[in-house]
Amino acid sequence: MKKITVFGGGAVGSSLAKILSDDGNDITVIDNIETTLNDLKEKIDIKTVHGNAAHPTIQRLAGVQDCDMIIAVTASDEVNMVSCQIAKQLFNVPRTVARLRPNEYLTEEDGFDNDFFSIDEVISPGLLLTEYIQNIMAHPGCFQFFQFSGGLVQVVAVKVLSEGPLANKKLSDFRIHLPNVNVRVGIIFRDGKPIYPTGETVVRTDDEVFFIATEENMRFMGELRKPEGRAHNVMIAGGGNVGSALSRNLEPSYSVKLVEKDKSRSKQVAEKLSSTVVLNDDISDENFLRDENIADVDYFCAVTNDDQMNILSSKLSKEMGAKKTIAIINKSSYRTLVSKELDIVVSPADITISSLLASVRSSDIVKVHSLGRGDSEVLEVVVHGDKNTSKLVGKKISELNLPQTINFGAIVRNKKVILTNEDIEFAPGDHVIIFTLNKKDISVIEKLFQVEVGFF
Repeated sequence: MKKITVFGGGAVGSSLAKILSDDGNDITVIDNIETTLNDLKEKIDIKTVHGNAAHPTIQRLAGVQDCDMIIAVTASDEVNMVSCQIAKQLFNVPRTVARLRPNEYLTEEDGFDNDFFSIDEVISPGLLLTEYIQNIMAHPGCFQFFQFSGGLVQVVAVKVLSEGPLANKKLSDFRIHLPNVNVRVGIIFRDGKPIYPTGETVVRTDDEVFFIATEENMRFMGELRKPEGRAHNVMIAGGGNVGSALSRNLEPSYSVKLVEKDKSRSKQVAEKLSSTVVLNDDISDENFLRDENIADVDYFCAVTNDDQMNILSSKLSKEMGAKKTIAIINKSSYRTLVSKELDIVVSPADITISSLLASVRSSDIVKVHSLGRGDSEVLEVVVHGDKNTSKLVGKKISELNLPQTINFGAIVRNKKVILTNEDIEFAPGDHVIIFTLNKKDISVIEKLFQVEVGFF
């Protein structure tokens, strides 16, 4: 159990507090809005402190001096920076993590230094979202995409089409259709609920199937979707941190248009981009979209700070002929309402929390991503120790007696990917990709990967 203080009780802070509390940690949340804390206390059994997280007296009241870690996710990046500095310098907190939004805080060219503010790790939602959306666009047909072990392993989520090769077939039949493709199914979601996949599992139309494989073997994606030409034209709604960064990264490979309603902001963005066409206009204007040939757009990406505008512009663009829509939506209630109407819905909070979880949990956990509605996860965990100190080294998967809520998907050993089976034996240094159907399984996995004292 770790003692962790979360600075900020907003969407990310409250969700993170619940997950970490469910993991069995001692959690305290500091926020300057009392009603936020009252709502939080009604849902979770945690300690809360009302006040400014950057004030030493408030941190002392919250018991920061006894913490193993603080996570600063307030609405103010400056408060996050200062609160980390105070926690480290005054209270000797071993580890500090801060969420910082502006790109200016994340580049050495701008002179920002994490060490100056005593920040051990920076989480940038803008950079995480940009990378996530790029990966989605690079793998047509999927609605979620994750990389593990430096890109050696990929997890791709696809929705089963009624005319596709998987619909109404057993997973064991998949090898008959694509005999030369080395790929596994890690988890399936049906009507929002996770299913442990076996060879006898019959896949249904609209099931969400998460495949795990190497990049080379992910070529099979073309067999699971309708034939599509290569994407060329991209339109991005919003010239904020995400929109401008996404445009910059896509310029070399796509023809990009960025639409920003604020005139001064559109001018600033245009000065920093090369080939992107920056337009100062209203993205929800039907005549504007028609004039800009929205029917020729392969990807319409709504990444403004306004959920309603992202939903409206995406639906309008789709109705007017845009082939695929990607929308950033913050409110979970909105995401639930429009998830079936838009092609791809992206949650900034989920992506940020996934990155934070890898920092918070045991040092053996390298990476974490939430799946489905957030109750399931896929993790990358490292095997340490030897046959005397490890519960895994030298053991086969069949010997672990795991519940059917934990599915070992792949092992990366010496930079080679091994898709798991019951006879695989674990070795020291293995990076294991694991799917969990239930967050309660995290404690089981952490104990499984722990080493005895003799290892040290």
